[in-house]
Amino acid sequence: MIPSSSEPSAREDATLTSLSASELARRIAAGRLSSQEVVEAHIRRIEAVNPRLNAIVVSLFAQARASASRADQLREQGTLLGPLHGVPITLKEQFLVSGTPATVGLMSHRSSIEQEGPLVQRLRQAGAIILGKTNVSQLLLSLSGSCENPVYGRTNNPWDLARSPGGSSGGEAAIIAAGGSPLGLGGDNGGSIRIPAHFCGLYSLLPTARRLTNLDTAPYAEVAGQEAAIAQPCPIARSTQDLRLAMSILAAPGLNALDPAVPPVPWPDPSAVSLAGLRIGMYSDNGVFSVAPAVRRAVEEAAQILRARGAIVEPWSPAHCGESCTALCWPEKR
Repeated sequence: MIPSSSEPSAREDATLTSLSASELARRIAAGRLSSQEVVEAHIRRIEAVNPRLNAIVVSLFAQARASASRADQLREQGTLLGPLHGVPITLKEQFLVSGTPATVGLMSHRSSIEQEGPLVQRLRQAGAIILGKTNVSQLLLSLSGSCENPVYGRTNNPWDLARSPGGSSGGEAAIIAAGGSPLGLGGDNGGSIRIPAHFCGLYSLLPTARRLTNLDTAPYAEVAGQEAAIAQPCPIARSTQDLRLAMSILAAPGLNALDPAVPPVPWPDPSAVSLAGLRIGMYSDNGVFSVAPAVRRAVEEAAQILRARGAIVEPWSPAHCGESCTALCWPEKR
C-alpha cells in the first residue's frame, strides 16, 4: 500500500481516512468530528497518493471545503441534511456534475457541463460532499482490465503501482482503497465495478438492470438500443454497510417520476429478506477461463454460509459463455 503522508497530522489523518462513510456520518452528526476536519484529512490523503495513482482526475477541493464549512454551521444550528451529512465522497468521471467535464476519455468532450443528474442531486441532498471525479477506461470499455484514456492517462493500483486497478471504474476503486475517499459511485455493464472492486480489495454492488436511472451518465457513453446488458450506476466502498447506506439514498422512492425506465419498485430493507427457501444458483467455473483458487474458495464458502442460513444453493452453468467471451474479447473471430 502507498504509505501515508509524513505530515505532523498523518496519524490523525490515517484514523479519519480509514473510517467508513457510515461511521464518519455518525461521528459528524454527534459532533464528535467536524465535516471540515474530515474533508481536509481526505484532501491531504488525495494530495499524498494521487500523483502516483492518477485516480482523481477532476478535483473539487475548493467547493468541498466550502460545503464542509456550511455543513458544520448547519449541524451547530441543529440541522442535518441527511444520512451523509458532511461526509466526503467521489464520483466516476462519467457522471454529470455541474462545472466539470464528463469526457469518458474522449478528447472531444473536455468542456465542462452545467447540468447534474438525479443521483448526484440525491447524494448532495443527503449531505454528501463531492471531493472530485475519478478516472475511467475510454468510453467505459475495459477489455484488457486497464483504466486509461487519452484525456487523463493511466490509473495505477494502490497495492502495486505496476498493476492496474481494473476498469472501467478503476479510478474510484484506487482512491477508495488508498484512503482518499470512503464511498464512491461507479458504473458497471460487463464488470466495470466488480473487477476494480476485486482488484483493489473493496465491496461493490451491481443493482438489477434499471433499478437506478442512467440519466446521470453522459449520453455519448451509452450504447443506443442496447437491451441485453444494461449498465447501472453502482456504489463502491470499504464496507457492506456503506453499500446499504448508499443504496437507501440512490434507490429511494421517486426515481420513476424522473425516469420512466425505472420501475416503481420500493428498495427493500436487506435485513428483512429471509434466506429460508430462497433458491440461488452458483458456479465457480464458466468453462472458458480458469478461476483463481482463492476466488473458487470464496464462492464455495459463500454457498456454504447461505445453505446454513436456509437457502437452497444449486449448481448452475451460464449458457453460451464461450460464444459471449469470444465475441467480447476476440471480435475478429466472430
